Amino acid sequence: MLAGLCADELRQRHPRIAAAAAAGDLEALQIEAHALRGVAANFGLGVLAEQLLILEAAARRQDVPGLAGPLRLLPGEVAEALSALGQADG
Repeated sequence: MLAGLCADELRQRHPRIAAAAAAGDLEALQIEAHALRGVAANFGLGVLAEQLLILEAAARRQDVPGLAGPLRLLPGEVAEALSALGQADG
């Protein structure tokens, strides 16, 4: 049940991060990345939490070029986290 709640957070917040990035809303991106990082860290999803920390820090610094790498890696990290939680889509 808890894994399902974590998976729900991943599924809800990941698209919000992508939408905030696409809109150039760095404040929303920072907020969403921070919230999801907390969830990931609480569930032992260290690699995902680290990527979200990098993303959050880049958004805080308003380092738009610095967002590119973490944003590119995020979908794969989310998919791996969902798999690790036994909640993979498909």
